[in-house]
Amino acid sequence: MKLFMLRHGHAEAEAPADDLRPLSAQGELEVHRVCQANYDELKSVELIYVSPYLRAQQTADIVAQYLTAERRDQPLIVPNGRPGKVIDFLYEVGERCASVLLVTHQPLVGTLVDELGGFETGRYRMGTANLACLECDPVARGCCTLQWLKRP
Repeated sequence: MKLFMLRHGHAEAEAPADDLRPLSAQGELEVHRVCQANYDELKSVELIYVSPYLRAQQTADIVAQYLTAERRDQPLIVPNGRPGKVIDFLYEVGERCASVLLVTHQPLVGTLVDELGGFETGRYRMGTANLACLECDPVARGCCTLQWLKRP
C-alpha cells in the first residue's frame, strides 16, 4: 500500500478548545501549495482519513479541491492518538486499498513515520502541511519504506 500522511496546515494559536483551532490564512496557503506540488503523486489516493479536529477537517476540505477520493473521519488520528492502534487500523485498510491519505497532527504523524519506517523515535517531526509518502507491504512497524517527505 502507498500511504500518504499529511499534517494539517498552520493553525491559529487560540480557540475555545484545541480541537476547535481553525487554519490560519498561512495554513490554507501551505495546504494548497503541497497539494499542487504533489498532485501527480496524490491523484492515486483512494481513501482519505481525517482527524475530527477542525484544522484537519479544513485541511481535508482543501485537499478535496484536488482529489476525488472518498473521505472518512477517523477519531484514532488525533494529536495524541495511539500509534499502535493506528497501525493496526492501517493494516486492515491496506488489505483492501492500494493508496490512502491520512490528514492528521503532530506528535502522532511524526511517530507513525518513525515507527512504520523503523527509525529511532523523534527522527521525523513533521511541520505544518508536511507530506510524507511510505510504501508498506504489509503495514507494520519497521516494514515500510519512506519514499519522501516534502514541505510546502
